[in-house]
Amino acid sequence: MIAKESVAQLREEDAQDAFEGDASSNGCDVCPFRRIGFCKAVLDADFDAKCRLQGEGRVRARQHIYRFGEAPGRIVVLRRGWAIRYVVAADGRRQVLSILLPGDIVGGELLIREKVRTPALSLTPVEYCEFDIGNLKRLSKEDPDLVWTFVEICFAGREASEARLVDLGRRNAEQRVARLILDLHQRLTSKGLAQGDTIPFPLRQQMIADALGLTQVHVSRVMRSLRQARILKTGNGLLTILDMDALMNVAECFDT
Repeated sequence: MIAKESVAQLREEDAQDAFEGDASSNGCDVCPFRRIGFCKAVLDADFDAKCRLQGEGRVRARQHIYRFGEAPGRIVVLRRGWAIRYVVAADGRRQVLSILLPGDIVGGELLIREKVRTPALSLTPVEYCEFDIGNLKRLSKEDPDLVWTFVEICFAGREASEARLVDLGRRNAEQRVARLILDLHQRLTSKGLAQGDTIPFPLRQQMIADALGLTQVHVSRVMRSLRQARILKTGNGLLTILDMDALMNVAECFDT
């Protein structure tokens, strides 16, 4: 008999497959993220696939993509699956720093630092492309547009970190959860990975708690309250926003 957790994980992975499609083979030509962000900048800078792309890889769910202290000499871009960057406090508690989606860079800090400072862990099965850092540095010298892409990515990450800092310091649990859901919806929609107001949602309650500085019990209460209010529904690895205006009111996100 398959454990309930295993069944739930399989459903989440099937749901994710339905959203993400086939981005796992045949290189850049068929990748849905080849014309956005970092990948677009690299493709525009150098059309020699052997130069820009070092290889491809995959890991199972809950496996490290990077471990603290290693010097891999490469950065990766997710093609399929979700991951997190995190730190662990001295008492063993984990703080999730960022949630990584398909199309996102993992290990971007390695462009200026030799060793990994923040580990990256897969939440679901992950497939990724590897880019050699030496090649990227050479391309950056030859094509200033690639440098500006790196700068833009860094600023976007900083803005996201500052927004999360405000959430942790000045917003209540309901606002934090609602804002996390809205942020994921916006990011997935921009990548073509949402179907209207339905998004893949493989996050467990403990993972949400670790990202938002809450307890798992508190997250459970908030999610139950949002479901009972018919603001959203969850199941089979999916989340559907039933009342966008109400969710934005909870998050205190107002159009200006």
